[in-house]
Amino acid sequence: MVAILLIAAAFRFAAIGDAPPGWRDDELIEFDMDRRIVQGWRPLFIAEAEGHEPFYHYLHAATIALFGENGVGTKWLPFAFGMLSVALTFALARRMFDARVAALAAALMAISFWPVMYARLGLRHIGVVPLMLGAFCLLYPRDVTASNPQTSKSKIPNSLAAGLLLGAALMTYFAGRALPLILAGFLTYLLVFHRAALRRVWLHDVAAIVLAVVVAAPMFVEIARTPGAEKRTEVVGGPFIAALRGDLRPALETTLGTLGMFTFAGDPESLYNVPGRPVFDWLTGLCFYLGVLWCLVRTKQMGPGFALVWLLVGIAPAFVSVPAASFSHTIAAQPVVYMLAAYGAVEAVSWVSRRVGDATSHFKLQTSNPKLQRSSSKAVFLVTLPLVALSAFLTARDYFGAWASDPFVRFQYHAPTRDIARWLDEETGVTDVAIGTHPNYLWLDPLALELDLVREGVMARWFNPGAALVFPRVGVVVLSPTQTPGHEIESLLVADTELQQQTLDSTGGPALALYRRNPPRMGFIPLPNGTFDGSITLRRIPTSSETASPGGLIVWRTLWQIDRPVSQPRLKSFLHVLDAQGQIAAGDDREDVNVSSLQAGDVFWQVSSATLPTDLAPGVYQVEAGWYHPETGERLRLPDGSDRFLLSPIEVTAP
Repeated sequence: MVAILLIAAAFRFAAIGDAPPGWRDDELIEFDMDRRIVQGWRPLFIAEAEGHEPFYHYLHAATIALFGENGVGTKWLPFAFGMLSVALTFALARRMFDARVAALAAALMAISFWPVMYARLGLRHIGVVPLMLGAFCLLYPRDVTASNPQTSKSKIPNSLAAGLLLGAALMTYFAGRALPLILAGFLTYLLVFHRAALRRVWLHDVAAIVLAVVVAAPMFVEIARTPGAEKRTEVVGGPFIAALRGDLRPALETTLGTLGMFTFAGDPESLYNVPGRPVFDWLTGLCFYLGVLWCLVRTKQMGPGFALVWLLVGIAPAFVSVPAASFSHTIAAQPVVYMLAAYGAVEAVSWVSRRVGDATSHFKLQTSNPKLQRSSSKAVFLVTLPLVALSAFLTARDYFGAWASDPFVRFQYHAPTRDIARWLDEETGVTDVAIGTHPNYLWLDPLALELDLVREGVMARWFNPGAALVFPRVGVVVLSPTQTPGHEIESLLVADTELQQQTLDSTGGPALALYRRNPPRMGFIPLPNGTFDGSITLRRIPTSSETASPGGLIVWRTLWQIDRPVSQPRLKSFLHVLDAQGQIAAGDDREDVNVSSLQAGDVFWQVSSATLPTDLAPGVYQVEAGWYHPETGERLRLPDGSDRFLLSPIEVTAP
């Protein structure tokens, strides 16, 4: 186990800056939540981001407070939970089966793609696994003998501790709701096959479940009182909702997809898997199927019986949710899946050993000859070691190689921002920078840069190069290869900047394009009465076409300057073509600049466009421009109290 835990640590910690290649959106969103908890926020349920149970967030906030707002503070907890899951898998599997199965199950947990993936992400999913394993270790019936008595009194602390762990799991992730059902299913199994054991344990198991529900009750009350808390079910529970309406086809499809996740096609989402990669290769998958078969044959044995109940209930959430075979939705089944693979492999080796050995050796082995038992354990070790080595090789190849280097995965995980952070750490002379990013990442990329950047004092501005271009008062504009500027922005770059240098990535391809602003040649003159909210001043409107035809596209380029930092975290620009009644005939509302990142003296171009209606009558049309808060719709105002700046009107002529 020492060797297994060291290997597990290596698979969870090695190349942590390269796999994942950056920060996932959910990690950044959860980091922001946990930072607010550090600052004093105390939610019973987090309604944001489709709803989050709070327990893991409080633990994560503690590690952030302890280690800082950086990669260590964010990654330490999932790393620790991943290691604890390996150790507890061994502890529980040894009780359910034997030490050989336990060691192999722990080894597979240590090096397999699925557990490694979640132990390297800063997400709450991993929190369910060690809490579940700890509760099951405390509640699983022990052998009661004269040398190993277990009185009802000695079980009380175990029941209390297990109840607290189950309650914490319920308050960690949605999949934690399966744990009381697993225990209820196990009690039902004991009722059928082991009534003597049921009489010993039922009261303590029920007490643990009740305590868990009581502990989690405030959260469930808060969920019931929170509008929109059911949104998560609406997002992923389409098959379940359809089944309630009598349409079983979607649930049947997701059930079949989930049952095939072990060797046919696994999680289709590139967020957490090489799309479609099954849990096992076919050799290890065969061992898993053998393990399930052995459990079916030996259903009356408590360990195999519990394993079957656990597996079925653990993967059941994916039967009625999308996507099918989701590794997140089935995470409660993760440890038992590897236990079953280990059980199948060990039993297969033992079966072969019995067949090739002579009857005397077999008889001596069955009479617990220590020397022969050690020999059998060595045989299991030697035969299953290649199985572990194969899984380790495939994980290294697929996780650290194919998955981490996939271009779409790199985009989803903000890898360009990590590249920029590394460049900024090396270029200590650059303190002011404007960074182009995807419009959906204008508020997440700043968090990613904050977590990845080692040195302090860097002032970063953020914009969408598809329709905007920010120039720091002094400093550099940075674009990654994935952020191709729009046509209008590209022409502005050529006119206003020079390519300073182009960095190269590890393959020799272009990594970052760096621009420095040329001395201004355009004579920026503030337009009269053109300052919004005392912060944003309209500096220039290049002459554009003053005529257009119905159905035609009109493009405006407006130049703005920040006179003082904007007090609002988010602003949208608008540019509208108005008809004779002052109604919007055509327009363009955009959010291409993270205005909260801009500093006094920064200037930026905003490109707006509007396609005129094909039935627009000929005539002269007024054009208005300005800014508003996207949450409230309230517009910023000019010094004279108006909420818009009137640009030159356009004349629409008949085609």
